[in-house]
Amino acid sequence: MPVMDGLESTRRMRAHERASQLRPAVVIALTGLGGDDVRRDAFASGVDLLLTRPLVLRGLVGALEATGLR
Repeated sequence: MPVMDGLESTRRMRAHERASQLRPAVVIALTGLGGDDVRRDAFASGVDLLLTRPLVLRGLVGALEATGLR
């Protein structure tokens, strides 16, 4: 994204939700990186589910079902 990355966007969205007392939206992030530090940063930013590419549709459905997001 040209102005900010997805993690910064998620942090700002979470701050806005808290400040406005809004129900948190579900944030699903998709990345080509799969290291532990990437996962840690994503979840610390407020991401609910982190998926890595390449993504098989069956994998998406399974991940959503496993987390109760589907």
